[in-house]
Amino acid sequence: MAQSSTERRSEWKFVITDQGWLWAVTRPDGSEQRAQGAYSTLKQAADAAMQHGYASWKFSERRQVRN
Repeated sequence: MAQSSTERRSEWKFVITDQGWLWAVTRPDGSEQRAQGAYSTLKQAADAAMQHGYASWKFSERRQVRN
C-alpha cells in the first residue's frame, strides 16, 4: 500500500505549566487550537482534548510487544 506524502494526522501536545495542564493541536492544514484554560490533571486535559478530536487508546486496547 503506497503512503501519501501529505500528513493527515493532527499533532497533539500536552504541557504542564504553573497554572496546570494544557493541550494544543496543529491540524494537517496548519491551523492551531489550544485549551481555553488549564486543567488540574493530565486526565482532565486529555478528556477535554477528546472533545476537540483527540483520540486515545484505552490501556486494554493498546498493542503490546511480547518477547
